[in-house]
Amino acid sequence: MTSSANNFGAQLAIIGPTQIGGLLSVTLFGCLACQTYLYFARFTSDGLALKITVSAISLIQLGQFVCIILILWTMTVSTYGDPSRLNILPLAADLTIILSGFTVFIVQSFYAFRLWKLTRNIFLPILCEIISVVAQTSMLILSARAIYMTDLTTFMDSQIVLISLGWLARGLCDLITTVGIAWTLKNKRVSDFSDMVTTVDRLIYWTLETALITRYLPLCIRYFLD
Repeated sequence: MTSSANNFGAQLAIIGPTQIGGLLSVTLFGCLACQTYLYFARFTSDGLALKITVSAISLIQLGQFVCIILILWTMTVSTYGDPSRLNILPLAADLTIILSGFTVFIVQSFYAFRLWKLTRNIFLPILCEIISVVAQTSMLILSARAIYMTDLTTFMDSQIVLISLGWLARGLCDLITTVGIAWTLKNKRVSDFSDMVTTVDRLIYWTLETALITRYLPLCIRYFLD
């Protein structure tokens, strides 16, 4: 009886974080849609590779958005009144983990490339890319195991090391790229022209602001796993 009550409580505890994470993810997708539109409207002269990167991220996030809607529907409508069905997450949740991982990997690779362009030092970009690959690999393994899991609580307990490895690796990669780019821009800030200093300051601000977005996206997915 006690075991059944604990399982029931654990199943109910999934619904709240799913609602919060889903709503935050949908909000961020709206921000991404606006940013994508503004990018293609204002930066028409950017290279094809950069435009393909932006398009790929947008399409992946669109797929993730659809998966999140399906998760919310399953969690709040299809399983309403029967929380026991939440012992196994829907397939859309597994796909969300995969899509989120690819988004973060692409963004982190872009920032590693920008770090190399600014510093011309190959060590830090390669280190960031290795860390990002480790994080992405751990997420892919986790997703594959999640598809075949039979109990969510047991799965979380057994995969805690893999989950922690993925989050720590991503956080470390973001920290290195953000600090590296901001520090390099700060060192190049010295100029006799006030307009140039203002431009560099703005680039530093944008770097600190946008480089942290890769933490917001997986943070929403984390609600599905906690």
